[in-house]
Amino acid sequence: MGLKKAFARHASQKRRNLAKSSIIALVFFIICTSVTLLLINHQRLQYQHQLENRTQQFALGYLGQLKTTMQQIMPLTDKPCVTALANLSYRAAFTSGVRTFVLVRDGFAYCSSATGDMMLAINHLYPEMNWQKPLDLKLQQGTPMVPGRPAIAMWLRQPGEANTGVLATLDLSLTPYLLMTPHNDDIPSLALVIGKNAITTFSSDLIPVAQLPKKQARHLEISPYPLSIMFYNPILTANHIRLTVLGSLVLSLMVGVLCYYTLMLRQSPERALMRGIRHGEFFVEYQPVFHTATSAIAGIEALLRWQHPTEGRISPDLFIPYAEDEGLIIPLTRHLFSIIITDIPQLVQAMPRGAKLGINLSPSHLNAPSFHDDVSQLRAKLPGDYFTLLFEITERGMVEEENALAEFDWLHRQGIEIAVDDFGTGHSALIYLQRFTLDYLKIDRGFVNAIGQDTATAPVLDAVISLAKKLKMRTVAEGVETAEQVSFLQEHHVDYMQGYYFSKPLRIKALMEFCFDYQATI
Repeated sequence: MGLKKAFARHASQKRRNLAKSSIIALVFFIICTSVTLLLINHQRLQYQHQLENRTQQFALGYLGQLKTTMQQIMPLTDKPCVTALANLSYRAAFTSGVRTFVLVRDGFAYCSSATGDMMLAINHLYPEMNWQKPLDLKLQQGTPMVPGRPAIAMWLRQPGEANTGVLATLDLSLTPYLLMTPHNDDIPSLALVIGKNAITTFSSDLIPVAQLPKKQARHLEISPYPLSIMFYNPILTANHIRLTVLGSLVLSLMVGVLCYYTLMLRQSPERALMRGIRHGEFFVEYQPVFHTATSAIAGIEALLRWQHPTEGRISPDLFIPYAEDEGLIIPLTRHLFSIIITDIPQLVQAMPRGAKLGINLSPSHLNAPSFHDDVSQLRAKLPGDYFTLLFEITERGMVEEENALAEFDWLHRQGIEIAVDDFGTGHSALIYLQRFTLDYLKIDRGFVNAIGQDTATAPVLDAVISLAKKLKMRTVAEGVETAEQVSFLQEHHVDYMQGYYFSKPLRIKALMEFCFDYQATI
């Protein structure tokens, strides 16, 4: 939004900036949440791949080492149990994860590292084992010796011999995973699948493969063994989503607040106005004021203007009321004083001695503690009594009566005249006339424009002029644009006139040229 609109709609600027900031914060929240979750997803996938690779390497290494050990035990199948038992027990004790080694000859388990001599048909021991295969793995709910614990059996057949070989019962437990899983989402749930059954971290009993969950499952084959592992590891857990949403929400709120204040600062009329003062964007245009009776130049009115570097010319009807409402009118008026002081050497050349130098003054400045110092500094820079200083009090604010009486009296003692500006446009003008001693009454252009028109405003102009005469106040008509208006004002003995009929407000150089040319013609 442009600065001009910012002045005109300052009351709703905060709401618009709040809406913009909210949209930016929402977009940031969506982007931040999405990007963060994507990064977490990518990181978790990498972790999952690493875990699968480590698991596969561990399983292959363990089973390969177990197979090697069983191959070393294989010659014991030719010996009686009493001879083989010591070596068999030794191997079982020092092979990690092995519950027992069993020697099998001609379809009967005859020697166990745990129990010694035995005689049990292998089909009764592991009914689902394929004893004809060179190597097979089976998983079942317990063994005849230990019926309450799931068991994994690995069968290695002696080459060239049917139903003879080494059987290993593995004491593999997923209990550590089962204990960690409820407390840490980073530890995946596992299912060790052999044949039609599986042992899992989420159940202490065997589960048929058909009953395993299918969602969020990653299947890892441990080839060449008849074994596979199912990983149940949600890439994005509820905890990840909660933390991401919370973090994104906090960041988006911070971004929204930052955007809001950035927009307010960038588009703040107050900031722009104070920057304009510092950077010399303000200048003064002077509009000549003429004696009605003689049409001679009687003085000038100093009008503050603002040329913004990007917004162009900003109307005083926008920035002056804003400055008054926001408490910036005093520094703005001081800046006006400083510009006038800079132009004084040229004004002296253009204006006759005793010319009026009119300056608009806000009632709020009149009540400021620095008012006397500001006025005194201005007067000190003016060339003696060359100009008659005239303060025009606007009707945009009420003047406190007790303070105004004292301040008006002080101004008159300083030789400064007082005018009520834009008479008739505000509610306080009659109060000014009744209570205070004023020197000039400036008739608003709205009344002047009614001259020659059959409107309800026309009789009011006569009343205003008559009122000023009774109060012994001199009158200044603003906005004079036609010869008919000039004739009317002359006939009604209005003291001064200003308006585009004579001259528009001019920069200092143009004012000098106008004054020299005008004085040459009269």
